[in-house]
Amino acid sequence: MKVSTASLDARAERAALLERGCDPRDEAIAGAYGSAPRALSESVGGRTQGPSISEALRDQLIPWSEEELLAALQPWPHAFREGNTGLFPSGEVSILAAAGREGKTTVKIGIAVAMVTGHSLAGGLLPESDRSVVVYSAEDDRQQYARKVAAQIACLGEREGACVRERLLVPNLDDAGLVAAKTLVMVLDGQPLPTGTVDAIIEALEPLTNAPAPLGLLIFETASTLSDAEESNPGFRVLVLALKRIARELKVPVVLSHHVSQASLANLADLNVSTTDIRGGTALVNNARQTGLLVNLGSEDDPFPENDARTVLRQMAAPGRPEKVTALISLDSSKGITPPPIFFRWVSTEWGPAAIELDAPRELAERSWRKVHEMVRARRSEQKGQAKEEKAEATTAERVRRVVEAVQALKARGTDEPVTLRRIRELAGMSSDVANKAIERAVEERLIRSSAATLRGKAATVYALADIGESRQ
Repeated sequence: MKVSTASLDARAERAALLERGCDPRDEAIAGAYGSAPRALSESVGGRTQGPSISEALRDQLIPWSEEELLAALQPWPHAFREGNTGLFPSGEVSILAAAGREGKTTVKIGIAVAMVTGHSLAGGLLPESDRSVVVYSAEDDRQQYARKVAAQIACLGEREGACVRERLLVPNLDDAGLVAAKTLVMVLDGQPLPTGTVDAIIEALEPLTNAPAPLGLLIFETASTLSDAEESNPGFRVLVLALKRIARELKVPVVLSHHVSQASLANLADLNVSTTDIRGGTALVNNARQTGLLVNLGSEDDPFPENDARTVLRQMAAPGRPEKVTALISLDSSKGITPPPIFFRWVSTEWGPAAIELDAPRELAERSWRKVHEMVRARRSEQKGQAKEEKAEATTAERVRRVVEAVQALKARGTDEPVTLRRIRELAGMSSDVANKAIERAVEERLIRSSAATLRGKAATVYALADIGESRQ
C-alpha cells in the first residue's frame, strides 16, 4: 500500500512528541485552538500534576456534616424558581429542543428578557434579581440577534428596555479573533474531544459571576453547530460534559438549544411528545438535568386543523387570542419538581416578532404537562363527540329536507295516487329504515302530516304537506 509523504510526516511528528513525553492530542488541540483541554493538559506524558486520583478520592471519603444535611433542605437553585419547582437548574445543563424554523431563538430571547428584567414565568417562577444573560451562538451572528433583542425592547418600558440593552449579552463569534471559539468539541483520530474554547469561556465569563448584575443564565446555540462530532452518543456525551463543566465552574444554569427528529413531527398533531423526540443519541438527554420542547400551537392566520391537539391547547391556554402561541413543555427534571407548561404569544414589531409570556388560565397554570395533556385529550374527545353529533344532526336535517321535497313533488304531479312511504322512499333515494326515520322526524317537526287510509283493502298511512299554519305551530 502506498503511503503519502504527509502521512509519514504526521507519524514522525507524533513519534517525536511521544519521545518528549507529550500527548500528541494536547499539541494538536493547542495548535488549533490555542490551549489544550484541562482534562488532557493535567496529565502530560503519564506524569500527573498535583495529587493523584486515588489521593483526591481518599480525601473525599468523609462523614456527612450537620451543615451539609441542613443545606439539603433548601430547594436546588434554578434560573426561575418557586419552592421546589424550577426551570433550568443552576450548575447543570438543560436541553431545549424544537422543530426547525419554529422560532426557538425568538422564545429563548423572550426567556432571557424575563430573566434580566426580573419577570416571573408560569405565574410564580421567579428569577434572582439583577441578573445578566449571555447567549453564546455558533449559528446566528450578533446582527441577527439585534433584531430579536430590539423586538423585545419595543414591548417594554424605557427602564426595562435599558436593562435589556445592558444585561442581555451576545458576543459576535464571527469576529476574526473568535473563529475557533465556535467549536467546543473537535474530532481527533476519530474521537470527539473538548477544545480549549471550554477553558476560554470559563475564563472570559468568570468576572461576570461577581459583577453588579451577576450571570444568571448561559444559553448555547446550537448543539449541531458547536460540535464537529457526529450527532451520536460519543459526541453528545463530550459536548454535554464540556457544558456541564462550564455550568459548575461558573455556578450558573446552562441551556443548550437543539432540534427534534423529523420522525417526531408526526406526533405533534396529538402532542405525544417525549425526550425521545430530541434528535441524536440518548447521551444528550441522559446527561442533561432538565429537558424541554418548544411547540408551535399555531395562530388564527396560520392554524392547525380544528381538532389538532395543538389547536385545542392554544384555545385552552389563550382563549380568544388570534396571535401565534408557543408552548414550552418541560418533560422532566432530576433536580426538583418539573414546572408546568409556559406559553408565549408572538407580538409583531417593526423589528419582527417578540415572544411575550401570557398568563395561562388557572386550570393550566399549576399543572404538570402530564395533567395538561390529559386535559387536552379529554377536550379533544369531547369535541369529537360534539362534532359527531353535529354531523349526525346535519345528516338527519338533509334527509328530512329530501323527504319534504319528495312529498311536495309527488303532490305537484296532480294525480289521485296517494303519497305512501314506498313512493317517498323511491323518489328520495333512501332505504326503508332511513326513510321511516326521516318521515317520523318531518312529522314531529310538522313539516308533513300523516293520516290513516285504506289502500287495496288494507290499512295504510299516507302523507301530505302540513298546512302553513300547522307547520308554524
